[in-house]
Amino acid sequence: MSMDSHLKYRLIRNKRTMKVLREPLLHFLLIGVGLFWLYSQIQPAVEDESKRVVVTTGQTEQFIAQFSRTWMRPPTETEMKGLTQSYIRDEIYYREAIALGLDRNDGLIRQRMRQKLEFILEDLTAEDPDDAALVLFLQENSERFMKQTQTSFEQVFLNVDKRQNLAADAENMLQSLQAGAVAETLSDPTMLPYAYRLLTQNEIAQQLGSKFAQKIQTVTPGDWIGPIYSGIGGHLVKVTKVIPARLPDLEEVRSEVKREYMAQRSQQHKDSAYQKMLDDYEVVIEPMPLSNGDDNIAMAMQVKDAS
Repeated sequence: MSMDSHLKYRLIRNKRTMKVLREPLLHFLLIGVGLFWLYSQIQPAVEDESKRVVVTTGQTEQFIAQFSRTWMRPPTETEMKGLTQSYIRDEIYYREAIALGLDRNDGLIRQRMRQKLEFILEDLTAEDPDDAALVLFLQENSERFMKQTQTSFEQVFLNVDKRQNLAADAENMLQSLQAGAVAETLSDPTMLPYAYRLLTQNEIAQQLGSKFAQKIQTVTPGDWIGPIYSGIGGHLVKVTKVIPARLPDLEEVRSEVKREYMAQRSQQHKDSAYQKMLDDYEVVIEPMPLSNGDDNIAMAMQVKDAS
């Protein structure tokens, strides 16, 4: 190559080089590389927290407490190492399972996570109510706490299997009782008690049947009447005392009222929290085909108001 050709080649190359150096894209790339290098020098390396397992002192204390409750002694050094390694294995397996998406579409896991969230919401409503709130709740829900009518009565048992004319026998016995005869001496042999003291209608029904319990609620105290039939036979009955149904004072049913109040408030709080969460979602239920093979139901239901 001649001297003139060589000079001409260098001039052309230099022009191309200068043209490239003046390109804005090159300037942008160089600035980006410089900033990246500078950031790497002044910013400490960020650790991947997903690959870091920390066993805190609180967790170690929990291992010791759980072991001590089970075995009634503290763990040895070897046992403590085993407990710690078991926790680390659990944590790593858990994270790897989550990374693989093994928690998705698993009904048991979904149910467990729902329960944990509901437990958290319940804790937010765990504050004890004052007496004013409990009294108001008692009054507004009186049917839940109403004390049933209590009835005391005496009875004379008539065995239908041993009496050919129970109605006539009952009439004669009623006359004797009204004349002052001792009731126990007239009763047929039975394991039933002669006198029942302050039983509710439900309690009477459990022992003598619902029909008997309903009938005795209509009996006026003081006189012998009958026969009233139960599942085991006939009975001549005298009601001796009636305590009408009533709404008890708070002190009589405080524990029940508080339990019901807390349960209702907890449910209301969970429902309210769920509704707020639901408001942030669009829920679409895909249509199902009709059972007769017709066209699909042409609609998607958007659920916003949960009942």
